[in-house]
Amino acid sequence: MSTSEINGLIDQLIPQVLADRDLGNGRIFTKMHFFRLWALSCLQAGECFDEQLLADQIAKRLPPSISIEREVGAPEGFAG
Repeated sequence: MSTSEINGLIDQLIPQVLADRDLGNGRIFTKMHFFRLWALSCLQAGECFDEQLLADQIAKRLPPSISIEREVGAPEGFAG
């Protein structure tokens, strides 16, 4: 999957993932948000791709008002 396709999926799905109150307040992007975004992206694309491809792009695509929570066990590169 190309970087532009991944970025398109992130841009399309991030509002939905951040709005999910079961995952948090929508101001901090957590590991749970990441895995939900990854799962929805795989479903939308019709194929599963490596989590690291998403992790490499996520910090660049999040709105500036959203911070990323640093968590143990998060995919490499995810924490910023």
